[in-house]
Amino acid sequence: MSKPNLPTDDGVTSLAAHRMALVVQKARQIRDASDAFLRDWPTLEVRPPMPAFAWPELERQLLSLALEELGPIIRDLVSAVRKEASPKPPEMVLREILVIAATVLDEDFRLSLAQAPGEGSPMP
Repeated sequence: MSKPNLPTDDGVTSLAAHRMALVVQKARQIRDASDAFLRDWPTLEVRPPMPAFAWPELERQLLSLALEELGPIIRDLVSAVRKEASPKPPEMVLREILVIAATVLDEDFRLSLAQAPGEGSPMP
């Protein structure tokens, strides 16, 4: 008994399957990273509350600490962290936020932005 040939709607079905595979792969990467993080830093039993803040407030404060040229990068990074935050442990999200802040404040990073890539001359 042979299988009927199903139409693929000009590749739409295979494109949808490919996109779904990418989504599943990303979800697995996040899960694996979360599991590894919790192995390294198990959730503390005593967790005094900290003040709540909103994503726009975080972005605003990071922007205020950064060079103006970093604005688009910071917006993209905060957006990426926000979009992937829900399945991650809170402390992992905090760490990602701290990495963004450290990068924003890193003098070497700021100096590297002041030079054109590979030329060693200041940006216009």
